[in-house]
Amino acid sequence: MWNWISQQNEPINVVLNGLMLVVWALYFQLLLNGYRRARHAKILINRANGHSLGTQCVVTNMSTEAIYIEGVIAELKCDDPDDTIVCSITDWGGRVEPEGQSEVDGYQGPLNSGRSVELGPYHKIIEHSLGQTGRDIASVRALTLTIVATYGSEDRPVAAQRNYEIVERAGRRILRSESVTTHQVRSKAERRRIEKQMRDQVGASVAAGGESSMKTAAE
Repeated sequence: MWNWISQQNEPINVVLNGLMLVVWALYFQLLLNGYRRARHAKILINRANGHSLGTQCVVTNMSTEAIYIEGVIAELKCDDPDDTIVCSITDWGGRVEPEGQSEVDGYQGPLNSGRSVELGPYHKIIEHSLGQTGRDIASVRALTLTIVATYGSEDRPVAAQRNYEIVERAGRRILRSESVTTHQVRSKAERRRIEKQMRDQVGASVAAGGESSMKTAAE
């Protein structure tokens, strides 16, 4: 036996070195996967229970670290396919950590890892987004929610999106999502587009606030 091992010493060393290389490659892959999970934010958008428009919209931070919610953008598609309403609902409602904020404090704030925040019922989000457009909630056919946040050392904001169709079932309007998971916005192009949307919405809000103040002063 020992004689055979001594005779096959070189081939055995090659095999052992190959196995060691495989073990180190697997170990490196585990470290790399852990690093990627820690670097990337993961934000979930879901219904609290049920499918009705009255159910609560819940945002959960599944990242390894806390995120800071910068804002929420709602995009509505109405009866006319070319009719799209984009609205920032950052300054309306919501309960975000730390506890003690009132419902008028808005959606901005930190959200620790593994924690959730309720954004309110879907029908309230839609009604707020319609605002002064004069459109009725019955005209809305689809809703896209985008959560924009700051995470770790990321230079650009991170984001997550969920698309819902609003359909009729047994005389009731319900939410239907083709995907069972939340879309994590990763590409630079998408993140730049969402960042521009946030800037545009902030500019629109400031302009609207200025017009409102001027009207009040004139009165």
